[in-house]
Amino acid sequence: MEATLSYQKEKEEAACFKAIKLMMARKRKPKDADDGMSGETVPVEEAEAMDSSAADADIDAEAAVRIVDGIGSFGTIEFSSLTAKDVLTTEFTSLQAAYDYYNKFGRMKGFSVRKSKVGRRTKQWAEGEIIWQVFVCSREGERGGKHMHREDRKKDPRPITRCRCEAWIKVHADDASGRWFVEQFCDNHNHHMLDARFRGLSRSHRAVKEGDFHQINSMRKSGLRVPTIFRACANQSGGFETRYLLDVDKRLENLFWCDGTSRYDYSVFSDVMGFDETYGHNKYKCPLVIFSGVDHHMRTVVFGCAILSNESEASYMWLLRSFLEAMKEKQPKSVITDGDLAMKSAVSTVFSGAHHRLCSWHLLRNATVRVGRPGFLRKFRLCLMGDLEVDEFETIWTDSVADHGLEDPWIVDMYAKKHSWSNAHIRGKFFAGLKTTSRCEALNM
Repeated sequence: MEATLSYQKEKEEAACFKAIKLMMARKRKPKDADDGMSGETVPVEEAEAMDSSAADADIDAEAAVRIVDGIGSFGTIEFSSLTAKDVLTTEFTSLQAAYDYYNKFGRMKGFSVRKSKVGRRTKQWAEGEIIWQVFVCSREGERGGKHMHREDRKKDPRPITRCRCEAWIKVHADDASGRWFVEQFCDNHNHHMLDARFRGLSRSHRAVKEGDFHQINSMRKSGLRVPTIFRACANQSGGFETRYLLDVDKRLENLFWCDGTSRYDYSVFSDVMGFDETYGHNKYKCPLVIFSGVDHHMRTVVFGCAILSNESEASYMWLLRSFLEAMKEKQPKSVITDGDLAMKSAVSTVFSGAHHRLCSWHLLRNATVRVGRPGFLRKFRLCLMGDLEVDEFETIWTDSVADHGLEDPWIVDMYAKKHSWSNAHIRGKFFAGLKTTSRCEALNM
């Protein structure tokens, strides 16, 4: 039964494609082409049957073709579920409509597009008129060799984005109908697709809305400066908050910034916040600090960023106070850091009502470096992450320290800070399942 259904389905698809090809061939047939008539005599019954089947094929093919006249008709198209057959049976009223269609298809799939080769008429009466156009994935081709090994280069080269991707589409003009049809289509990509939250940042998908464009031009004609226009647009989209500190020589020392989305996320998900600094990963070799948390789907959300000139307690105090001012003085309930002394002191001063937790990953790394005994490391991991009661923690810690004869100052310091890292002592505090600052560090990569 299943084999019969599969055979019928394949037969129907073959008939459909045959009808489409027949229709396309008839529509694009030159006026002076051979009409297929010969000197042979055809019976009237056969001729009528041939005309009837051809007419039915034309009707079925016309019904299978989707005509797109621009962005306004995209609402009826499910781009996320389009197949190669759907694309090949689509026609467009203009070349721009074809580009917008493929660009929308690329956005839903997760890639950016760009225009490539173009064909033009050479006849005198229509010289230069475009008759076909190729659109490709933005990662098609490769960077030219002359740009790879330049001896006079003063800046670092941009990251290589082209990887010879083979995805492309070719549309051709149909003189008979005045529409554009898909002549060739390939959807074979050799790279990963963009995540949904990053697709709007790619070149072919980012654009200024027409209303915003006219508003910006009106502000420019009114004599407003670019910074004023930028602040006005930022305020319309939720605001953009920046704070900076200058040194005695009027040079930039510290900088903090966040946008409207970050402030809204913090107003909703501010219960747990982690922040960490990464040194030397930016152009100016300055510490980059990222404040982050998680939403109700355990996805990372960024609350703000900062660049500091140094890692002193004064810099962290200024940063946390600037953060609170931007967030309307709303303090987090729990904070996770890597245990830096200057950072710890600033947290206890500015976030006085928050419970401070030390990053588990950093603690395990420090235990490995400072002690390095496998037996103690197993017990330390149990005290760090095990579901223990306070008396059980005390017994395991005391026995493990005595068994290994440990007198390292780091051991004494860790025991004094047990309320910042031991599961037995922080039970009842809300951390949303977070134990490390790895989300901050992942954003710094």
